[in-house]
Amino acid sequence: MSQTQNRHHFPAARPQDQATAYASLSRLVYADRPLADTLETMAVLATQALGESPEVSLTLLDRERGRTAATSGPIALELDERQYESGIGPCLDAARYGQTVRLTVDRPDQPYDELRQAAQRRGVSHTMSIGLTTADQVMGAMNIYSFSGRASSESSERMAKTFASCIGIVLANAEQYRAAAARVAHLETALQTRAPIEQAKGILMDRHRCTGEEAFKILATRSQAANVKLRLVAQDLVDQATRTGNPPGSKA
Repeated sequence: MSQTQNRHHFPAARPQDQATAYASLSRLVYADRPLADTLETMAVLATQALGESPEVSLTLLDRERGRTAATSGPIALELDERQYESGIGPCLDAARYGQTVRLTVDRPDQPYDELRQAAQRRGVSHTMSIGLTTADQVMGAMNIYSFSGRASSESSERMAKTFASCIGIVLANAEQYRAAAARVAHLETALQTRAPIEQAKGILMDRHRCTGEEAFKILATRSQAANVKLRLVAQDLVDQATRTGNPPGSKA
């Protein structure tokens, strides 16, 4: 029996399987773990909850170019990548516009002809891509590749959209964390830059009995004359004062 034929004999997900998947999903949304691991687990949980063993993948966009951030199987990855190469496909349209895009592979009146042919060769009968959205942006798409020969039922589609909503939450939280981490890193850099400048100003103010503004001008003049960054000039002055132990009031 071929892999495709075997897939057609998978039973629909049992209620207890769905409940287990939902319980795991609720814990996962708030788990402190790497984003890639979280997305991979969510793709697998979606496969378990939907039944009939589809393959699930998650498409993210980076400057309009798609990439698969997680997948439950190789066929989903292969068909995703075909769409990225051509720049056309339901996973990209769903990811770009936040829509749900359904495709019946053996219907010639439907779009995405190249993808339909490739999917049919792999035994895929239907696909559904659901945009991953938050309140103010589209984050990507969850793609479902079905081998069952039947379109998704209303209940399966509701489950799929529930998973897509949870994935959107995870991605939004990850983006907020990334932005916060970037702000913290920027602040740390600013503080690291400011500290030696303020120390150097204090040394110059003490040595030259000048104001903070005048001390800064001295540093700026030295920086320009040496063509060296102000922070490095300041740090060199601080290091020199530390090594020599020059008492306040001595000439720099």
